[in-house]
Amino acid sequence: MGRVRECVGDQEQFWRMAIETWQASGLSVRQFCSNECLSEPSFYIWRKKLAGGDTEQDSHDKTSAFIEVSMPMRDLFAIELLLISGNTMRVYSGADNAILSNVMSALRASGLC
Repeated sequence: MGRVRECVGDQEQFWRMAIETWQASGLSVRQFCSNECLSEPSFYIWRKKLAGGDTEQDSHDKTSAFIEVSMPMRDLFAIELLLISGNTMRVYSGADNAILSNVMSALRASGLC
């Protein structure tokens, strides 16, 4: 089951953190994506996109007095549900209530919760 996200604009931040977590994990991309319920093709697309050339924004960041700080993965989720099927559904903080309600209704209707 896919992840529920509040805003498409948060995808870059999400993938930066996911890739950093993968790098520290020592796992293969396939195993990491499987463990985190991520699309392997999306992982490769975002890894390539985020490793892209030196843009004007990147140059500015390199000369800045600020450093980038990433949030630990555990802070991304408000709740984590273990479904009867054995699958895990993680709901992000700030997830859209209407979407979450529809997902939960579909899970109930299919007997998964």
